[in-house]
Order: sequence, then C-alpha cells, then structure tokens
Amino acid sequence: MIIYVCFLILVITVDALDNDTTPGEGQKTIHKQGWTPQPDGRGTLDILWTCVVTMSLCSWSILCLNMPGTKESKWVVLWRKFAMTGLGVLCPEIMTTTAVGQWVRARQCVQDFNENLEEELAKLQESQQPAGAEKSSIGEKEIWTMQMAYFADMGGFRLRTKNGDEFPLDAKQIYYLTTKGYIKQPIYRPRLIDDKNKVDVLLRTIILCQISWFLISVIGRWVQRLFVTTAELTTVSFILCRFVTSEITKAFICKADFLQHSTVTAGFWWHKPADVVMAEIIKIDVDTDTILNKAGIGPEERDEWRMTPLDFVSRKEWWWSKVWWNFLNILRKMHFKFGSGGRPTDRLADSCQHPLGRRELYMVILMSTVCFSVFFTAWKHDFPTWYELMLWRAASIALMVMLYMLMGIYEILRAVDRVQQRTEQWRQRHFSTHQSPRSDTQHSRLRNTKYYRRIAEIFTRIDKALNCVRNNSPDGDKDLSVPLRVLAPVYVMGFFYCASRAYIMIADILELRSLPPSAYATVKWEKFWPHLG
Repeated sequence: MIIYVCFLILVITVDALDNDTTPGEGQKTIHKQGWTPQPDGRGTLDILWTCVVTMSLCSWSILCLNMPGTKESKWVVLWRKFAMTGLGVLCPEIMTTTAVGQWVRARQCVQDFNENLEEELAKLQESQQPAGAEKSSIGEKEIWTMQMAYFADMGGFRLRTKNGDEFPLDAKQIYYLTTKGYIKQPIYRPRLIDDKNKVDVLLRTIILCQISWFLISVIGRWVQRLFVTTAELTTVSFILCRFVTSEITKAFICKADFLQHSTVTAGFWWHKPADVVMAEIIKIDVDTDTILNKAGIGPEERDEWRMTPLDFVSRKEWWWSKVWWNFLNILRKMHFKFGSGGRPTDRLADSCQHPLGRRELYMVILMSTVCFSVFFTAWKHDFPTWYELMLWRAASIALMVMLYMLMGIYEILRAVDRVQQRTEQWRQRHFSTHQSPRSDTQHSRLRNTKYYRRIAEIFTRIDKALNCVRNNSPDGDKDLSVPLRVLAPVYVMGFFYCASRAYIMIADILELRSLPPSAYATVKWEKFWPHLG
C-alpha cells in the first residue's frame, strides 16, 4: 500500500513538471474561466426537447397501470406501458376520462367499506346466528382509504377457490364476498402497499415542479411579448388536461365526506400505486359454483361471464364503454392484441371505462373545454402560410364542436331511455291483455306468399350484417351491443377528432421551419424583479 502511494505521488509530480511551461518557451497561455452565465437565446432543438420531455413526464411518469398477469414478462409490461403512453399523447381526454372513472369507482368503494359494511355484516350475523355461525368468521371492520381501494381495483387481490380457479378481484367483488361471509375483510397495511408502489410522493412532487416551471416560462413569454410556438401551446393544453384542471374537477365533484381521503394533489391517480407486480392471494374453501348458486345464477347462466365468474357483482357497461369496446374489437381484428386473452382473465384491463354520473361527465367536458381553449389562443398566430392558419382554426373548432356533440348524444340517450321506460310502463298498465287485430289465419296467409318470403330474407340478411356492426365482440357478448343510432355518430365524431388531433401535432413540427426571431429569445426574469438585475 505504501509503495502504491509513493508511486502515485511520483507520477503526479512528474506530470506537474512537464506542464509547468512559460509563454517564452513557445507555449500558449491557457486562460481559465470561473462561473459563466448561460448564453442568451434558445435553438429549435431546445424548443422541441423541452416540449417532448414535458409531455413525456405527463404521460409516462404519472401512468399507473393495473397489476400485470402472473405469466406476463417484463417486455410485455413495458410494451403495454408504451402503448398507454402513446394513447395518452394522442388522446389525452380518453386517459383523463379513464382516470376519473377509476377515481369515482374507488371513492364509492371507500364509502361502501367505511359506511355500509358494518350494517351489512350485522345483517349477515343475524341471518347466520340461528345456524350457530361465529362472529369471528365474518371479520373485523377496517377503515379503507383511497389507496386501498385503488390497490383492490387494479387487481391487487386474487381469489383462489376450492376447485383451483384463480382470478383477480376488484373492490366491489371484495365487498360482496365480505358481506356474504366468504372471506374476511382484507386488512389495510399502508407499508405493504407503499413497498409495492414504485412511485413515491417525492418523485411526483418533482414532476409537478418541473411541469409548473414550464407553465411559468410560457406565461413569462406571453407577458414579455415573446413568440410562443404551437408546440408549446399543445404542451400547455396537454398539461392542463392531465394535471391542473383534473384537480379543479376533483374539487368540484368530491363530496365533503371524502375530503379526508383525498389530499390536495394534482391528478386523480395521486393515491393509485404505480408499477405494482405482486398481488395478495385470498384463499377460500368454497368453489366457484357454490358462490354462483347462492347468488341465484343457474347452470345455464354460469358461462355468460366475460372477465371473471364474479362479473355479475361489478360489471356495468354504459354507452361509452360499449363504444370503446367496439373500437378495441376493430383493432383486435387488425391483429392488435389487448388483454390477457384467457378466460377467466389473468389481469384487469387498464382501458376499462367505468360509468360516470352526469356531474362527473359534465366536469370532464368542462375540463376538456379548458384544454381545447388553449388552441384558440393561436387564432391570429403567425403561421408560415395562410393555409396552415386556416387548417389550425378548423381543427380547433372541430375539437370543440365534437366535444359538445358528444354531450348532446349523452343527453339524447338519457331522454330516449326515460321515454322508453315510461312507454313500457304505460303499455303494461293499459295493454297487458292487448291482442293483435289480425288473426292467426291472416298472418299465416301473408307469410306463405312469395313476396313476403323474399322481403323477409332480405331484411334477415341486412339485420345479420348490422348485428356484426352493433356487436363485434369475438364471443358475441350481448352486453356489448351498441345501437347504430349511437355508434354511427360517435365514429363520425371520432374521425374528425383524430384528424384534428393529427393535424395539430403535424402543424407543431411544420411551424419550426419558419419562426420569427423572438421565438428564440429567452425570458428576461430580471424584469419581473428589478432588484435582482
């Protein structure tokens, strides 16, 4: 060791003597500098890099996927995360709607466990007391939080039955099994979930600070009359869609009873764990058929479930989820794979669109309106050509129009459903014994005619073709059938939405070929605080 130190000192001394030269010996003097300020100005690559990094933080870093399947590799999980990131960049409103739906569902589960579970367990004890059931077999009441509800809804618990079936559970199914006495209520262990969670509060806070700095920079450019590119405007709209307005929306739709479970954060996924790979196994000494029999599901209905045998507990399709599954089925026929593909499923899908109430849906629309309004700030933007300016205006208007047309479809469907329900009730009251004026003989004569058979055959073929459009699910799930009066306008609006989104992203790149000089100038922050200059 001493020899090594002596040798190192000798090498350093010789190197210092070799470099100790003077200007008179033909060597140039090297002038060294201390702290040097950053050059004033920015380049095209700086603009692109800032926008890409900020949007990547919005998409990748805050993404909270559900639990992966037990047999899925890391590459499959990575590819799924890339796909969901791409969906978040291309259609951020869909990702926001998904996050809002998951938050509403988790909030309802918190209410069920903390307010309704005790009453349900008391009823179960009373019904089982004559049979000699013990109170300890039901389980003690635990206080659930939003983090626990998210963990359950993302497939954090898996049920393993007596006959060997194993599948993921969601929070509603756990609540059902608990109230029926099949399992004890899972104990909430924050440290266990935090250990599984790969994204902590500090990392999310750093991401929020970085995004806040981008917003402050854009505002500073507006105040100092510096040119703001459309790429920066698109990034601002993206940030608003994923962070700022989502918190405003949550403040509106969050009831006072749940404020204690939701801290003031940025985003509906703040309490949802990220990158969790290990689920908790719940074992029961009851087979699946026994659970279905006690639920009143007969043998002929047992194979009608789609994801898991407990679909009857929590599955609830609404018009938007049906349209979404219809679109995913089209992509599946184009050889895009979604889901685990098994039955029962090995994992809960990330793209499930949970039902939203009228208030929640209207707040999502309001949030999207704020995001789309950012594009209108470039109404008189200095585009390279007049045609690009007109196309930008058309795309901005189309996005806003499609949004409120979607709201109109929602209201029309609500009105139609109410009319159909009232009509059906009126018919049952007044025409319960109504008979058709035509006799069976007249019907049989009409059906035996040649023209009637031809027309009936034509309409049968048309109806079969339309049924393939209404319900394109591989297994013909009757719960996924969408009326054409809903499917047709939604697909037309989806086409214009995708075209408008695509042009906005293309225009962000094309604009960089010709920008005014002020686009490359940086903000003079000392003008805001003169005493710092």
